[in-house]
Amino acid sequence: MSNKAKLKISVKELVLYIICGAFILWGLTYVVLGLLAAYLPIAQSANPLYAADSAIRAAFGLGFLGWGLILTCGFACVFAIMLNAFAKGTDKNVDKDQRRAARRAARLKATEETPVEE
Repeated sequence: MSNKAKLKISVKELVLYIICGAFILWGLTYVVLGLLAAYLPIAQSANPLYAADSAIRAAFGLGFLGWGLILTCGFACVFAIMLNAFAKGTDKNVDKDQRRAARRAARLKATEETPVEE
């Protein structure tokens, strides 16, 4: 028997979770920067966050807050869909293992019940 522990999560699954988590964190950072740019009690002419937010708003139509909400909500939805898909795959494997164990137990019981001729 091997001492190596079996991974419950695949490497692909782990990498995708980490990527989605990084994008969600990026979105949350934009949300915080957008809120700071809007509500920081500094004059707007002296606030570098407000200047950056205005530049981004002029270039792309949305500021830090808008892009942060889009990134956060979008990748949270992607994360939920991935979690659901991987959970369905895991459920299929568990069901397959349970059916295999039930067949093995039935076969073992059938071999024990057969009379041995002497």
